[in-house]
Amino acid sequence: MFARAACAFIFVTLTASAFAGLYSKPVVMTGENQMGDTVELRFDPAPSHAGTLVILGDRTKTPPKSVAFVYEVPDKQPAGANATVNITFGDKQTLSITCDPLADNCRSAGYVTEGGSTFSILWKIARH
Repeated sequence: MFARAACAFIFVTLTASAFAGLYSKPVVMTGENQMGDTVELRFDPAPSHAGTLVILGDRTKTPPKSVAFVYEVPDKQPAGANATVNITFGDKQTLSITCDPLADNCRSAGYVTEGGSTFSILWKIARH
């Protein structure tokens, strides 16, 4: 149990660092749209603060769609609090995603529709 908690702590530390711009590798979160297609939020490494939302079309067998976004991580996040990232799309829709400090599970504050798709509020960190 201790080893699992230690691994979770290290993972959260790396995830928070990735969003804080201290981690030089891209971060990818996965989710689903209303049609069940896999959706990826691909965060470019710092100092870019840009990324791409990709709708893979894997369930509906449609061509992938991409939507650009910019992101920011609030400078002052309370110690021990969940890491949060704020995303803004080109049409000014925003999405705030908060990640559980003990897992790779994340949750958005609401729904957003981009590229003709509405996305689930549940996200998972797939790569960092």
